Amino acid sequence: MTYNLSYPGQRCIIEFLEANKRIHLVSRSPALQKAEKSIPFNLDHVQITPFSLTLNNICIQIYPATEQIPEDDARYERRPAEVRMQPGFIRSGHSDSVWHRKFNEVVFMRNRERIASRPIPENVKDYIALEKLNQIITNREDFKYYLPLIDSSSFPLKKLKIPFLGSEIFEHPIVQNSDCLTIDELSLINDTIPLNDIRNLTNKTVVIQHSKMRIEEMMTLIRDWLRGEKSIGTTLMLEKSFMPINQAIFRSIKETFKEFENDLEHVEENFLLNCPRFCIPINNMSNLLVYGISRGIVNNNINWPVSAFVMKVVATTPEVMPGNCQFEDGAPLILPSMIFVLFAFSYFCGPSTSP
Repeated sequence: MTYNLSYPGQRCIIEFLEANKRIHLVSRSPALQKAEKSIPFNLDHVQITPFSLTLNNICIQIYPATEQIPEDDARYERRPAEVRMQPGFIRSGHSDSVWHRKFNEVVFMRNRERIASRPIPENVKDYIALEKLNQIITNREDFKYYLPLIDSSSFPLKKLKIPFLGSEIFEHPIVQNSDCLTIDELSLINDTIPLNDIRNLTNKTVVIQHSKMRIEEMMTLIRDWLRGEKSIGTTLMLEKSFMPINQAIFRSIKETFKEFENDLEHVEENFLLNCPRFCIPINNMSNLLVYGISRGIVNNNINWPVSAFVMKVVATTPEVMPGNCQFEDGAPLILPSMIFVLFAFSYFCGPSTSP
C-alpha cells in the first residue's frame, strides 16, 4: 500500500480486508497502525472462549510449552535459581544437564490443525490478559462488554450463541432479533431454561444445546405451535446426548399424535433410526413437522453422539401433507400457484388443434 492512496481509500481496503490478513498486514506496517484502530473489522465469524479467540477460520490460543536447553546452549546460564545446582547437591545420571524451560506460546489453528506458533516474550504478562478474558467470559453481564464492540451495521446478527445467564438475557433486542439463536444449557446443573422464556422467543431458528427439557414441556410446546401463531420456517431444535433418550421421547409423542405419523420422505434430514416422525396440520396453509435427527457433533475433540428433537413449521404442499389433509373426494390440496403452472403447461405444451 502506497501513500498515494487517500485515507478514504485506505479505510475502505482495510475495513473489507479479511480479518486475519488485515492483522498480519497492519502488524508489519507502522504507517497503518494508527489509522487502523478506528476502522471496524468485517467478520463472518467470531468466537470468544476462556482460552481462545476465533476470527473467521483462524483460532488463536495461548498454550504452555516446554523447551529443552542443554548446558552447551548460551541460554543455559540464564536459568532460574530454583533449577540451578546448589552447594551439597549431587548430580546423578547422565553427565550432561538439561534445563526444561517453560514458556507460553501463541498457537494459530485452522480446522483444528496447528498452522503456526510464536513464543511469547518473557517480559509480556500474558496471564493478565487471560485473567481479564476469563472474568469477561464468566461474568453474568457479558453483553455489556461485547455488544458495544459490534458495529450497528452488523445487526440483525445471522447467528448468535450465548450461555443461559438468566431470563433477562432474552429481553435484549440483539438477542431477540438474531436470525438463529443458540443457547447452551451446559452451565445449568439441575435447572433448565423456563418454558415461558422458550415460548416467547421470536427468532426464526432456536437451538438449545444440552437441553434438559422434559417430555411434558415438549408436548406443551407442540400444542402451542398448533395454534398457528408461528410463521412458516420457524424452527426449534433441542439437542440432547445419548440417542435412546430421544427415542423414548418420540414413542411418548406417538401415543398422542399417532394418526399424524409420516415418513417425511421429501424432507432431507439425517433422521434418527427407528424413531417415528410426524406431520401435524396447523391450518390450510401450514403443517408442523416433528422429528428427530442425529447431529454427530464433535465436542472438545471427542466424537460425542448428539441427537436432536426438531419442531418446524412448513408450508402445506403435496410433499409434506398429512394423509388426512385431503378433500372429501380424495383429491390432494393444490395451491393456486400450482394450478397456474398446470394451466400454463397444458396451454403451451398441449397438442396443437390448428389445421
